[in-house]
Amino acid sequence: MMRFRAMRIEWMHAFLTGLAYIVPTGTEYVSELIRGEPTVVPSLLFYFLPVVIGFIIQTWSGIVISLLSGLLMSTLFIRFVVWPVDVTVHSFYTPGSVWGHFYQSTLLMWMLALIVFAVSRINTWHRETYRMKNH
Repeated sequence: MMRFRAMRIEWMHAFLTGLAYIVPTGTEYVSELIRGEPTVVPSLLFYFLPVVIGFIIQTWSGIVISLLSGLLMSTLFIRFVVWPVDVTVHSFYTPGSVWGHFYQSTLLMWMLALIVFAVSRINTWHRETYRMKNH
């Protein structure tokens, strides 16, 4: 029972991290919409958020769910936020590449999160094997 609860919490974390994947690109889009130029904040978030996601998620299934959730959140953001807005803002992404821009950002963030996750798992494994050798 406890293992099932832990897995459910892990998957909930993984699903909620999907919201984080749209933050950099969404912030860039809103900045372009309001100010007419992108802000530098998304690039800082782009490197910070995957590190946090990679440390929060502790299972392989969680990291896959995180990617799927990120793709879903990007799709919903584009469908309900980007498309209803004036077409002139879409020119920032060059016509027809809004989907590609958001999905590319999501995939790159996920790859960074995956690297942090893998390094974290390897570090944990190394510490456990080192501790077992010395005791």
